[in-house]
Amino acid sequence: MATASPILPEYEATRAIVAQRNTNRNCQTIEAMVDGFARQDIDSIMALIADDAVYCDILGKGTRGDEYCGKNAIRRAFARQFDLGGRHIYLNPKIIVEGECAFASWTMVIGDPADSKAPRFEGIDEFVFNAQGQITLKKAWLKGHSRLRRVMLGHNPSALIRNFHYVLSSMTR
Repeated sequence: MATASPILPEYEATRAIVAQRNTNRNCQTIEAMVDGFARQDIDSIMALIADDAVYCDILGKGTRGDEYCGKNAIRRAFARQFDLGGRHIYLNPKIIVEGECAFASWTMVIGDPADSKAPRFEGIDEFVFNAQGQITLKKAWLKGHSRLRRVMLGHNPSALIRNFHYVLSSMTR
């Protein structure tokens, strides 16, 4: 009967270093993602997304919301969100990275964050990374997304016209 080989201490130390490097890299990826969203910089965001990534939106009929597969579809979804949201920022991000997964909670403010009456929404994202540190899955949740629709309807009418078909289809969800 064969016995399992003991794991050499050197191997364990190497594995710990690799895991730490992956966690650091993934943490940097999420920090860059949060920064890209705060600046609404679609190009810097998309540089962090894997070609075969999936994005699960806050809206949609499925259990994971609307799903966008691949970089081009994800780019269009993010660009539409930035257009519909108008000037907005993400405040107080709290990020937890564990291995190949990360979670980020945040407060989205539409308009001037110094204005106490500016609409605020709490949300969270879940991320999964590939071996290169790119995001392969982003799932988003938002408290009060029905209120967000109402805010957007009154806040940015020109974006509503540009995105009329999407807005109309999202109102039936």
